[in-house]
Amino acid sequence: MQTVKSLEDLFIHYIQHLYAAEKQIAEAMPAIIAKAQHQSLKNALQHHCTISKKHSARLNKIVALLNENRPNATEEQEIALQENVTSSGITGLIDEVNALLQLHINKHVHDAALIGAVQKIEHYEICSYGTALAYATQLGLHKAAGLLHKTLDEEYDTDDLLTALAMAALNKEGIPDGWEAANMQSITDSTTGTGGVPDNTHTGASVTERTIHNPGGRAGISHRRYPGGESRGH
Repeated sequence: MQTVKSLEDLFIHYIQHLYAAEKQIAEAMPAIIAKAQHQSLKNALQHHCTISKKHSARLNKIVALLNENRPNATEEQEIALQENVTSSGITGLIDEVNALLQLHINKHVHDAALIGAVQKIEHYEICSYGTALAYATQLGLHKAAGLLHKTLDEEYDTDDLLTALAMAALNKEGIPDGWEAANMQSITDSTTGTGGVPDNTHTGASVTERTIHNPGGRAGISHRRYPGGESRGH
């Protein structure tokens, strides 16, 4: 059992479990992609699968940077990421996705359900990377913090894109035929601005041909960031 005696030990623990999480997500994502119906959603999930490998490479780089700070460490004392570690949090979230896909879900709400389940995984990663970034900053590990900040930005981008896809069309397909337009209008008039969205809410990334067919890069301004770019809570 790992002994956590310092903030550095806790930071290493987070890096190890993030590495495990990225591996598990990369392994599970192809089956999830195969279940998606809309090509735009498939593209977004494939992009997430691709950048998971980039994220794993950055975590390895962070470990290398930590070892550079220990020039007198023996081979046994060097930090190394273990391949047999699993993230119980990600395991549970992936199990939840698989259980959801076993249900008899109407085709019109299938992708909306899938987006919701995958975004739980995204939010787990955002929370974990945000915490690791806070630890790296407090420890003065500026290069490691820079790498974590890049990954955190990419996790926000993926989450924003999924939100945008849902808000643009995928969720609307599942609205019951008997749902009265007047009911929707009354909600809009009483609580929201144009388009049924509260005036003070940013729904995430905007959907364009570029973001649907080539999801890489920033798709919009996240409503989960302060103006300075730091993640909430960290």
